[in-house]
Amino acid sequence: MNMGSIAVDACLAGLGFESRSVETRRGRVRVITGAGGGELPTMVLLHGLGSQGADYLPLLLRLRPHVRKLVAPDLPGHGASEATFAERPRRTHIETLGDALDAVLDEPAIVFGNSLGGFAAIRYALARPDRVRALYLASPSGAPSTDDEIESLLGALRVESHDDALRFIARAMPGNKSVFRHVMAWGVRRRFAAVRPWIESIRDAQPFTAAELARITMPVHLVWGREEQLLPAAHLEFFRAYLPRTARIEEPEGFAHSPQVDDAKDVARRLLAFARAS
Repeated sequence: MNMGSIAVDACLAGLGFESRSVETRRGRVRVITGAGGGELPTMVLLHGLGSQGADYLPLLLRLRPHVRKLVAPDLPGHGASEATFAERPRRTHIETLGDALDAVLDEPAIVFGNSLGGFAAIRYALARPDRVRALYLASPSGAPSTDDEIESLLGALRVESHDDALRFIARAMPGNKSVFRHVMAWGVRRRFAAVRPWIESIRDAQPFTAAELARITMPVHLVWGREEQLLPAAHLEFFRAYLPRTARIEEPEGFAHSPQVDDAKDVARRLLAFARAS
C-alpha cells in the first residue's frame, strides 16, 4: 500500500468509513463501506475511468443519513485495487468487480454508476439481477461506437501532457473554471497513465446489444447532462431506444459527464428521490 492510499484510508476512517481489501479470483479489490443512518436500501457507487471510490466522498456523506449501507469500490486497476490486466481487460475487470460486490452486499442494492462505472453497473445487473434493486446511471459508457467516435474518445483519454489534461478537463467538466484546474490536470495525467490498459482496450470492448438492454428488469433512471461533451449524443440515443420502456431518461441543464462532480448535493437529492420511489 502506498502513502497516498494510507492517507486516503486514514481520512475515510476519520469520517466513519471502512476501507478494506476484498480477495477475488483475479486479485484484490479495495472497497469502501459505511453504515448509514436511514432506512433506504444499500447503495453502491461505481466510479468512472481514472477515478476511485474515495472520489465519491462528497456524495457518500450526503447519502449516509438516509440509507442502510454505502459501498464504493475502486474498480480493478484503479485506486488501491490490483491491476490484473489480461487479454480482455475490460471483461476481466468487470468480472473481478462482480466478485468483490458479491462478497460485500447483504441485500439487493441500488447501484449508481458514472461513465465506465455505468457500464460496470449494467454488466453487474445483467449478471446478478438478484443483487441489484435498481440502476441509476450517469452518462454510462457501453453504447456501440463508430470508428470516428472511438478515435475521438481515445484522443481525449490519451493524456500525455499537461495541456492534454487541461483539454480533458475542459471536455469532461466544461463548467469548471477553477484556478485549481492546473492541480487537477496533474492528477488527471498521473491517474490516466495508471489505467492506460483500460484506455487501449476501448477498441476491443464489447458494447451492449439491444437484446442485453432488453433483459434489464429492475427500475432504471438515466441522467445525461446537456453539457455532456465527452461521449457522443448517439450513445444517449442508443440507450433511449433500447433500455426498457419503463426506464426514465433525464437531461438536466448544467450537468456534464460527471454530474456528481458538478453538483454532489443535487445528485444526492435526485438519487434519494429515486431510491424512495424504487
